[in-house]
Amino acid sequence: MAGETECENAKPLNVGIIGLGTISNNHAHGFMKGGRSKITAVCDLYEDLAKARAEKWGASKIFTDYKALLKDNNVDAVDICLPPKLHAKVAVEAAEAGKHILTEKPMALTLKDCDAMIAAARKNNVKLMVTHNQLFYPPHQEARRLVAEEIGKPITSTSILYGGMPASDWRCDPKISGGFMLEAVIHRFYVSRFLMGEVKRVSCMTAKSDPDLLCEDKVMVNLEFEGGRHGVINANRCGPFGLWDDRTEVVGEDGMVIVNGVEDQIIGGPPLLHYRNGMWRSWCNTRMPEEAKDQFESKPPEELKLTTYELDDDFNNTFYYVTRHFVDSIIQNKTPFVSGEEGRRLVQIIQACYESAEKGKVIDV
Repeated sequence: MAGETECENAKPLNVGIIGLGTISNNHAHGFMKGGRSKITAVCDLYEDLAKARAEKWGASKIFTDYKALLKDNNVDAVDICLPPKLHAKVAVEAAEAGKHILTEKPMALTLKDCDAMIAAARKNNVKLMVTHNQLFYPPHQEARRLVAEEIGKPITSTSILYGGMPASDWRCDPKISGGFMLEAVIHRFYVSRFLMGEVKRVSCMTAKSDPDLLCEDKVMVNLEFEGGRHGVINANRCGPFGLWDDRTEVVGEDGMVIVNGVEDQIIGGPPLLHYRNGMWRSWCNTRMPEEAKDQFESKPPEELKLTTYELDDDFNNTFYYVTRHFVDSIIQNKTPFVSGEEGRRLVQIIQACYESAEKGKVIDV
């Protein structure tokens, strides 16, 4: 997790990044810092983009065919930043080529594909990790401690994603993305599970704000967790233009916790709040200036000097923590925090939600 110690004196891990869209920029920062890993190869169908990324990140090899990259014996691990439909195919081939694997969320579109990825990683003795980056967000980690220790028995949770930006490109097509719930709302699912425990049953309704849309853009989910806990997920991407707000609240018998926005927040306010005994306690944010975010020219995570009740709440840094953990898992030969089995479980829960919406009934998971 975000607080793990650095691995000293290890040979740098050679990483190849497959798929060079916007999200790959976030991933790259973590591989480039600390001397524990380096980006040696990049791959994208668009050669000009691959050349630009290689120059920016210091990669020595450029590919337009991922199969050629997988044949490169100098590459130890791959980071798959492709649309979800392609995750399983590329991951299985990467495992067969002996490469450790980090893949973007969701792990895959089907449980069959998830199982194939897990089996290939086991057979070839390589690490498999899924980028559930918001689990590495320090306010979420502190919120988990507060839920466990400071609010009494948890009763209910509420997690929201309000968006005013319609899906674009491949995200519009559920055959490629898996749908709004699997591709985007998945963050709200794994954060809710992180804070509240394992999910037992789900009920769900989905809808389209425009009948011509290929996939849903409105989602309402009821979750029953183990231990008599319950939760709600409310998500849409058809609000007023420019809106993007995510928030999670947990109410316990003795208190309450609010994580007030991750990627962005429309309300404003501190990143984390805790209510108990009639009083609110809040944490300060350490957001970097907008102009410094892309290159980490201001305060990279390893240099942050945090005081009491101050948290690193820069969303971009979550990917730094993910990639650092992935590298540590390989060097230290440990199971990644978000293993293939964890990635599969989230796909299973969300597929159950789609089944619930289709059949109009509660589904056990």
